[in-house]
Amino acid sequence: MRRIAIATFVWSAISASAIADGYDPIFEPSPEARKATQATLVGLDQQDGVTMAAGLFGTVVKREDDEWKQIVTPTSVLLTSVEFLNDDVIWITGHEGVLLKSTDGGVTFERKLDGYQLLAMEQPWMEDRVTELEDEIERAADPDEALNLEYMLEELGFLSQGLEIQEEVGPTKPLLDIEFLNESVGFVAAAYGTLLKTTDGGESWQIISDRVENPMGFHLNKLIAKDEETLFLVGEYGLLFKSEDQGETWETLMSPYDGSYFGGLVDEQGRFWAFGLRGNVFVSNDGGNSFQSVETPTRYNLNSGTVLNNGDVVLVGHSGVIVHINHETLEASLYSHPSNVPIAGVAELSPGNLVLASRSGVQYFTIPNLAD
Repeated sequence: MRRIAIATFVWSAISASAIADGYDPIFEPSPEARKATQATLVGLDQQDGVTMAAGLFGTVVKREDDEWKQIVTPTSVLLTSVEFLNDDVIWITGHEGVLLKSTDGGVTFERKLDGYQLLAMEQPWMEDRVTELEDEIERAADPDEALNLEYMLEELGFLSQGLEIQEEVGPTKPLLDIEFLNESVGFVAAAYGTLLKTTDGGESWQIISDRVENPMGFHLNKLIAKDEETLFLVGEYGLLFKSEDQGETWETLMSPYDGSYFGGLVDEQGRFWAFGLRGNVFVSNDGGNSFQSVETPTRYNLNSGTVLNNGDVVLVGHSGVIVHINHETLEASLYSHPSNVPIAGVAELSPGNLVLASRSGVQYFTIPNLAD
C-alpha cells in the first residue's frame, strides 16, 4: 500500500464525506484555537532561535523568546512540512496542492500554489508526456525497448486517471516537502511521483517529474540539500535519487533497501543519511554510491531527523520513538517519549534538549548526558 510519508497517521481521520457543500479547505482560513500547540503537528523547522511547526487544519504555531503563539494561515488543509529559507522567508507545504509562503518571518502567510493550479499544470504536462512516449514507441527499433516504453505508457495512464478523478472531486494531491538550494532555486516533492522546480524564488513552478526514474509514480517524501548544487530525494519502495546540477538531471542511486524512506539528512561530515520503514537507517560516506546499515534497536517507522550541535544524529518516529546516534561510532541509543504518540518533526533547542512535532502537538525531550 502506498504511504504518504510522515502525514499518514493524521489525515486518514478526515473523510471527504464530512466536508459540507460549498466548503473548500484550500481557501478556508485556519481556525483559531486556544490550545493550538496541542493540535496534531506534522512539519517542524528552526532558524536562529525561532521554531515553527505546522499540521492539521492549517494550524501553524511559532516559538520565539520561549513563547508559543498561533499564526493564522489562509488554508485549513493538513500542512506537512516547514522550510526556513532565511529569517524572513518561510515555506510550508500541505495537502490538496497547497503551498504557503511568508516573507515577514512567519507573521503572515499567503498561498503561492493550490491544487487547482497544480491540476492546470499537470493536465497539459501529462498529455505531452503521453504523446512523447507514443512517438518513442513508434521509433523504437529494439523490441525490448518498445516493451519498456509501453509499460511506462501504461503506468502513465494510471496516473492520468488520477488526474481525471481530481477533476471530478477536486484536488487531493499532498505536497510533502520543500527544499531551496538558494533564494531562487527550489523544489517540491509530492505524492504520486510529482516533483516541482522553481528558478524564480517560488513565483512560478514547473513539473519535472519525468527527470527521475519513477514510472510507477511512487510518493516522493523528502528532499535533502547538500550544497547549492547537490540534493538528494528519497521516496517509497527504496527510491533514492541524487542531482548535482540543481535538479536538471537526476541519478538513480542503488538503494540498499526496498522499503520506503520517509526522511533523510546530510550531517556535518557531509554524509548522506536515509531512514524510514521499520527502523531502517542507512548512511553513505561517498555521496550515495554505497551505503552502510546503521543498527537501531527499534522496528518502528522513523519519520524525521536532525543533526545536533555536537554532530550526533537524532531520528524520531512512531510510538514516541527517539533514536540518538553517535556520529563517530554510529552506535544508536533508543529512547521513548512518555506520550508514546507518533513524532513527525524534531529540532534541538539547546544542547540535548529537543522540541518535537507530534500527534499530540508540541512536545519536549531531553537526551540523557547531552543537556547542559
